[in-house]
Amino acid sequence: MTQKIKIITLHRVTNFGSLLQTYATEATLKKLGYDVEILDFVPEGLSFRRAVWPRGGNAVKKLLKLAPLTACNAFQYAMSDRFLRENVTLSKVQYHSYQELSAQQPDTDIYLSGSDQVWNTQNNNPEADLGAYYLAFAEGKPRIAYAGSFGRTSLSEAEQTQVKVWLARYRALSVREDTALSILHEMGLDGVHVVDPTFLLTREDWLSFYLTKRAALPQKGYVFVYNLNRNKLIEQTAKRIAQKYGLRIVNFADTFEFIAGAQNKLFNTPLDFLGYLANADYVVTDSFHGTSFSINMGKQFVTVAAPKYNSRIESVLRMMHCEDRLASTVEDALRLCERKIDYAAVLQTVEMQRKRSIDFLENALHEC
Repeated sequence: MTQKIKIITLHRVTNFGSLLQTYATEATLKKLGYDVEILDFVPEGLSFRRAVWPRGGNAVKKLLKLAPLTACNAFQYAMSDRFLRENVTLSKVQYHSYQELSAQQPDTDIYLSGSDQVWNTQNNNPEADLGAYYLAFAEGKPRIAYAGSFGRTSLSEAEQTQVKVWLARYRALSVREDTALSILHEMGLDGVHVVDPTFLLTREDWLSFYLTKRAALPQKGYVFVYNLNRNKLIEQTAKRIAQKYGLRIVNFADTFEFIAGAQNKLFNTPLDFLGYLANADYVVTDSFHGTSFSINMGKQFVTVAAPKYNSRIESVLRMMHCEDRLASTVEDALRLCERKIDYAAVLQTVEMQRKRSIDFLENALHEC
């Protein structure tokens, strides 16, 4: 009889990486022969109202000032919902609090915490709901963590006290960043450092997924810009690379960070992200998943350091032996572009880490 797995993860985040890691986690577990479902957990911090309408301030002034951004946020929320309903298996019941999950504990054989910043205790959700992401409600069932992330490099002593109680109940723990492994060790817990779920699928897997939905990839000859932090250094870098190599710029402008003279694209989807990244001549990004997909797709890329929270990017670059692709100045970025990545070596590392991570999953699930 096929075992059932229920996954809790940050799937209702209007972020391409969050959506694609959710898809990849389910797809991988299905390949391993399991019956998989995503728990449709939508606490207050991930609600439509919170995602679309900023908190605080005068409502009329916000409407006038932020109407375009609010419209874009509303599109992204609807886009996320459509992507999930079309591409993953959501639970029939939608849960809105830890209390609801505890009162109506979903029926399954195994619970799994998925990836992304699923263990970030500062995730803007009510404190009473934090335990849901640590599967605190899953009494009497085996719990496994795949590529969990704390979203930070350290936890306070008070946070560690509570988090250790929750994580000590797991059968097997794995984390996405080497810094997260250090946090586990500080709490006296063992874990394994594994790849982000998006690496569990190969470049060919991702292209096959894309081409089942779209007729063809975008026409080549461009620098692809994926900028999450309104980072002006990215614009300067992209312009210099485009000028040097005679390329156009395709800029995802969902954060309303436009680049003069570029093809600025609003209202994008995860498929747009996959397609434009897959066929780019160069990628310039400050995103963890922009970096991860660039490596997995074998792209020439530069990751521009964000103002803060670079630890997750630095970790994946170290894991894949691409540490030198992180730039803090335009000059750094241009030098990197002149020094091509040796993907014969890098993709061997990716494949080794992919196999090691799938082995962790198979062994952990088999022991349940």
